[in-house]
Amino acid sequence: MTEPATPATASAVSPGALARYKVMAFITGTLLIIVFLALLRYIPALNTPESWESGFGILAQVHGFVYIVYVITVMQLWMQARWGYGRLATMFLGGVVPLLSFFIERRVARELEPVVAKEAA
Repeated sequence: MTEPATPATASAVSPGALARYKVMAFITGTLLIIVFLALLRYIPALNTPESWESGFGILAQVHGFVYIVYVITVMQLWMQARWGYGRLATMFLGGVVPLLSFFIERRVARELEPVVAKEAA
């Protein structure tokens, strides 16, 4: 039989991995909200200047590159915490569903901060 997934332990999760994840979740979520708001320019009632088009395109590309770094930090934290694939998929979606990264980050931090604090003490 297979054993259930081991919960995160103090020796498994490094404080740096958690800190990097929190920063990347915030940056990725913020950029995603800005990109989402930029899509509102396609609503005919909103008259956005033509000069904004190139800026929005660059912003979307920046979010794409930042998302790659976000995925790497998610993978690092996920492997250290030894979570299941459902948690991994949810964390990945945090970078593409507006506002989700903020909720997921808060949940992950609430779960891991006491574990990491025990290690530091």
